[in-house]
Parts: sequence; structure tokens; C-alpha cells
Amino acid sequence: MVIDDALAFCGGIDITAARWDTRAHRDEHPHRRRPTSKRHYGPWHDITTAVGGEAARALGELARDRWEAATGERLAAPMPGEPIWPDRLSPVAIEQPVAISRTLPEYQGRAEVREIEALYLEIIRQARHSLYIESQYFASRRIAEAMAARLREPDGPEIVVINPHSAEGWLTAEVLGAARARLLKLVREADHHDRFRLYTPVATEGTHIYVHAKVVVMDDRLLRVGSSNLNNRSMGFDTECDLSIEVDDASDPQLRASIVGLRNDLLAEHLDVPNATVERRLQEMDGSLVRAIDSLRGEGRSLVPFEPSEYADVEIDAFGENELFDPESVSSSWTG
Repeated sequence: MVIDDALAFCGGIDITAARWDTRAHRDEHPHRRRPTSKRHYGPWHDITTAVGGEAARALGELARDRWEAATGERLAAPMPGEPIWPDRLSPVAIEQPVAISRTLPEYQGRAEVREIEALYLEIIRQARHSLYIESQYFASRRIAEAMAARLREPDGPEIVVINPHSAEGWLTAEVLGAARARLLKLVREADHHDRFRLYTPVATEGTHIYVHAKVVVMDDRLLRVGSSNLNNRSMGFDTECDLSIEVDDASDPQLRASIVGLRNDLLAEHLDVPNATVERRLQEMDGSLVRAIDSLRGEGRSLVPFEPSEYADVEIDAFGENELFDPESVSSSWTG
């Protein structure tokens, strides 16, 4: 969403029903109900970004490009106006360059754009100590293979992935759940040094919290939030947009603290502990993300290690990495 090219939002939140929640992620909440049927839905975890300045103008231009591709109509850019910023929203960074990465499928003579996939692979390649990822899916073989290669290294990074327990909709859950089981096996077989974890969050009474967020934190050097997931569609078939900020100066401790602070804030939310507890435990564990999380997991609201269902092998044979439901590009999708 772009407002007058002065304020823009980009992230995982869809403008649809069944998306409201608070960071408390209670098992039940009277306000979590659909507007028409009034049927209640479960806890929901999501993240978006707000940007101003040149980043907002760039997203406005991207929105107009997409509108023109879809309708043939070119919208005029708004006249420059006063800056807009919500009073209660504290920025993570000020006057910081923001990178936009895109996925655009091949369409009516337009070449596909795979910037998002390229950035994922480069982030995995460059990570020194840790990768923290929140994603709706874990179903991209290229991403999993890149992770496996780093996990085989004796001094590679720790990798923590936060997923929902299962995808929405039975068919999506079957197809992408099968792919996750297969890729999880691939990654765990490469994890010779016990540096990989895939967790799912649960509420106080054990209700699964649905993870719709798309976040990557690389060490204390890069923060990425957007619409893309770790699945094939997000790499070359869907239309996606991610935003990133990166430390490019070793003398910028404030931005480094903001990046790692956001990651720790998310962990504190999932583990139901104060931020200071997460930070202290990380220090006690010599910065090990995996050991700190494992030591803080408890009863009630927490992070639970994910294990595929006992019938996952059958599902994999039938649905694993199915090009019809999770194609890597337009050319690989089923066309009739």
C-alpha cells in the first residue's frame, strides 16, 4: 500500500479477512472473528514494514508499473507533498538506504525477474554466524540445498527457521507439507554440527500460531521483510516484493543493534520471555542462537521443534515438489 508516494507499507499482511491479532497471540480472542460469518479464527503472526522518503516513492513507481502491466493504464505519479509518518511508529532506521528485490514472472514478452531468489542465495552464502528466518513455507529446493551446503561446513552459520505447523487449506498443506518433509530430511542429513532448527510457535494452551510473516535476519548485518516465502512460487512464478536494509559500514553499531534487536524481540515474543532474557541467554551461550532458543523453550507459549507426520513418506511420493501447485516459473507450470 502506497500513500501519495510519501508513506508505503510492504510485507506479509494481506488485505483480507482472518488476519487480525495482537502480539499476545492468545489461544482465543473475541476480536478474532470473520466480518460476515462471525466465525472465530486462531492466532496469527505476521509482519510488515513502513517506509518513507525515496523508498516510498520507489514503491509507488513499482505499484504503477504493476497496475499498467495488469490493466494497460498508466497512473500519474502524485505531486510531491509533505512527509507522512505515523506518530506512534518508531523507525528502526533513519536516512538508511533501502533495497527493493522483486519476483516477476515471464508475461507477454516481459522477461522474468528473480531478484528475490538471488538475494536469498547470497544471504545464505554470506552469513557468518546465524540466519533467522520466518516464513509461511519451507519448500524451495534451491534454498534448502544452499542451506545444506553451509551446514556441512565446520564453521558455517546456525540456521533457525520459524514455520506454521501446517499450511492453510488441505491441498496446500498436502503438497507443500510433503515438500517440507523432503527438504527437511535433506537439510538435517547435512547438519553434521547440529546448527539447524525448524520450530513452530504455539500459544499458551498449545494452539498452533499460524506464521504468515516473511523475515530474514542475517547476523547483525541485514534485515529483510517482504511478501516472499521459501517456496518455488515466490522465486519465479508469483509477483513478490521484499525490502532490505544492510550494514555496509563497520562503524555503524546503532543499525547493527537495531537489526539484531528486532530479531531478539521476535524471539522474545515466540518464547514468551522478556527481551532482556533473550539477550542475556545469548551472551551466556556465547552468541549461539540455537542453544539460546533451546534453553528458553518451556511449557505453554513457546517454540516447538517441527517433526513431519508419520505418513509424510506417502505424501511425498504423491505430491512432493509438485509443479502444478508450486511451480518454479511460468514455463514449468501446468497449462492445460
